[in-house]
Amino acid sequence: MQKDVHFNLTYALARKVGISAKEAEKIAWADQFTDDLTKADLHGIQTQSAIIGNWGDRQIQLSVLVPFHFLPGDDEEHPWVVTPNSNCARALVESALSDLLRFGIALHNLQDTFSHQGFSGWQEKANACFPWYYIESGLPNVGHTEMRTVPDIVNFIWTDPRNGNRIDNRQRALRCAKTTYDFLVKFHKPAQAGITWSEIRDQLKDIFKLKSYDQRKAKLCELAGKNIRYKNVNKRLAPKHKVEFIEAARQHLAEAIKSIGKLS
Repeated sequence: MQKDVHFNLTYALARKVGISAKEAEKIAWADQFTDDLTKADLHGIQTQSAIIGNWGDRQIQLSVLVPFHFLPGDDEEHPWVVTPNSNCARALVESALSDLLRFGIALHNLQDTFSHQGFSGWQEKANACFPWYYIESGLPNVGHTEMRTVPDIVNFIWTDPRNGNRIDNRQRALRCAKTTYDFLVKFHKPAQAGITWSEIRDQLKDIFKLKSYDQRKAKLCELAGKNIRYKNVNKRLAPKHKVEFIEAARQHLAEAIKSIGKLS
């Protein structure tokens, strides 16, 4: 998923279920910042690699891609392949409900299971879409590199070259939104959510159909009742909470590695 989901949708849904603006902002920031911590500093933790060429590094696959973006799913025949709303991804969110930043990180991971389903975080044939791609591009066959950003763009409809299946990202995004909504309600534990899923579902359907990324963000801001921009939020929160975020990411990584270890 992209920023319109990881940040804007998460913030909007958090506000709609009744979470305070301050907490909603922090959760949504941690969700998106998982894509932005692209370099390991003295703390030794990074949650994304911005250089696709580095995805061929097995350490990057093990400590970054698999635990934060391509968590192994529930397919027993292909255990490393991502499946939507997987048991492992849900368990990581459950274990993070008492911590805003861990919760945001775990939500990012869970949301990615919808857009990254069918791919794995390892360099392997399961990710091969075009036989000529690896040779001509020189990029590692990891995740959905061969499809570029197509699986992450919520309004796209595309065909998976590996099996000929027609994929409607709008439907995947809606299922992602429903799962995110449910966990936000569980986190907040309101006597009554500010808005029910049925009340917001059709609005989100219309938003996900919009072809313009900027229009989708603008409509999600309208839904949230605030013209919130990640750039501004990050400018405020990163200096205050980056070290705290890294510790939360370290805990998430440890929990994810436990699950991954069971597959080895």
